[in-house]
Amino acid sequence: MSIAATWVMGDPQAPFETVLAVLRNHGALDGDRLRAGVRLISVGDHFDYDLENPVAAGREGLRVLRWLTSHDAAQVTVLLGNHDASRVMELAALDDAEFAAAQTLARSILATRRHDGWEAAEHREAVEFRPRFPSVPTIGLVARDYAGFHTEQRTLVMELLLAGRFHLAATERLPDGRPVLITHAGVVQRELDLLGIADEREPAVIAAALEARLQAGVEHCRASWERGIVEPLSLAPLHLPGDPEAGEGGGLLYHRPASPDRAEADRGWEMNASRPRRFDPHELPLGLTQIAGHTGHTKCVAELGDWPTERARARRRGGIRTLRRGEDGTIIYDLGVLERSADVSDLILVDGEMARVEPVSYQLLPLAWSADALPRTPP
Repeated sequence: MSIAATWVMGDPQAPFETVLAVLRNHGALDGDRLRAGVRLISVGDHFDYDLENPVAAGREGLRVLRWLTSHDAAQVTVLLGNHDASRVMELAALDDAEFAAAQTLARSILATRRHDGWEAAEHREAVEFRPRFPSVPTIGLVARDYAGFHTEQRTLVMELLLAGRFHLAATERLPDGRPVLITHAGVVQRELDLLGIADEREPAVIAAALEARLQAGVEHCRASWERGIVEPLSLAPLHLPGDPEAGEGGGLLYHRPASPDRAEADRGWEMNASRPRRFDPHELPLGLTQIAGHTGHTKCVAELGDWPTERARARRRGGIRTLRRGEDGTIIYDLGVLERSADVSDLILVDGEMARVEPVSYQLLPLAWSADALPRTPP
């Protein structure tokens, strides 16, 4: 297939028809299929966008993920996000009835927290929730974070992992020729250290190391999954799922950029060395250009302290944005893709909060096509 256009799509946490409308607005569809000559990279997270109607949102997530992976792997690359991974990690032990019961009780406890305070809620959690649902890391996980869960989603994620359709990373080139690493939430020095490639800056080498780690995790689970046994996927220590003892998960698929010096920062929780929920942009590896989703503009403006530019602060919701670390330690967060510069680290963020904006205004990121830029899966 001859490729005429390659697009990166930010987290498609939105109704199926919204996803199609976004793609149609960019001229990427022929009817309800990707047209020939279009290649699409989804940066992950296909579930959990509507707390008001999580059941419907769960069904829509299935439609989106099935539609994407119904295309040939050479045309559509799907990255694994934390919302996808949770189905075979934090939620691996729950069936639908257990999840529904846990969610109902968790939401009741959150209501207690709002009306009667933290102490009363924590008492209920310890006495009512924890003995009944010992495998659930936090009440927020079932009440909010992964509210649209259904075991049908878990089955699909397992099938796609076994078939090699989910990836941790892909490589491509920007229109200005820069090679770029594409992941769900970005790579900082922590991940390079854990992979044993601390000084590596070549996107293809980093992607291959990440893909090898994912493949190893899937192969460990393959025999169980093929027998219908839901053994939790492990990507430790790169990515740590939520745990009843350790609390919320952190690392590769969870972390997002934040200023550790902002007034409301909780360094102990955010920058936990083993399971970080946030990362200091000064940890972005100099000389590496990346594309990631996971973090929308609203959260960036709220958590990046003084680093957003005036025009970034002026926009309520942003599409394509760049977080840049300079060699001199300066950090800039601005709209669009910043002009190529030597000795910097650029993290281009593409989560445009799809369910919260009009499809006509949602931006896809165009890339240059290279025949050897497909995800690298070791033999």
